[in-house]
Amino acid sequence: MIKNIFFDFGAVLIPIDEIKTRRAFEELGALSALAQQDELFQQLERGEVKEEEFLKSISSFFFRKTILKKDLAKAWNALCHEAIPAESIRLVRQLSKKYDCYLLSNTNPLHLAQIKENSGRFAYKKFMDSFKDLYLSHEMGSRKPEKAFYEKVLKDHELNPEECFFVDDREENIEAAKALGIKTWHFNPKKDSILKIVKRLD
Repeated sequence: MIKNIFFDFGAVLIPIDEIKTRRAFEELGALSALAQQDELFQQLERGEVKEEEFLKSISSFFFRKTILKKDLAKAWNALCHEAIPAESIRLVRQLSKKYDCYLLSNTNPLHLAQIKENSGRFAYKKFMDSFKDLYLSHEMGSRKPEKAFYEKVLKDHELNPEECFFVDDREENIEAAKALGIKTWHFNPKKDSILKIVKRLD
């Protein structure tokens, strides 16, 4: 019996478009090497580097050597182009009446600040307050699909993995959760609707 729901954030509860960020960087004159800096991006998500340090680091991957930090931040945040959908807020609030809901997100302060600005403080708070707990990678020092990420969630709340249901759009995150005995839904944002989650919980 499912008692706990673990939600991914981007591409599941809120639309994101990574192509927008890539194009925004290209318009600023990004070198092709920038797209290969996965470790740097992951360091930001783990909280191993702060926003200022991150922006300074990526500034070295551009043809122009004088790019304003605000322009870099705007380009980095381009993928967060929408507010949290009202239907996502309603869904989590409704499900939280029956299940313990948790947000498990690989994210960073820059993206969260942009989403908050897009959504408005009231709607953002209303959404976040619907979860029993928030597991944000930059606060945890780990990220999905690292085993430690999931184990902390389970340990913190003494959860039985078999009573947990996890929805995420990335296969590697799903497989890591499955390995711990967590029930999963590999969400496809192009064809799936998160509103259909209720049928999968039965």
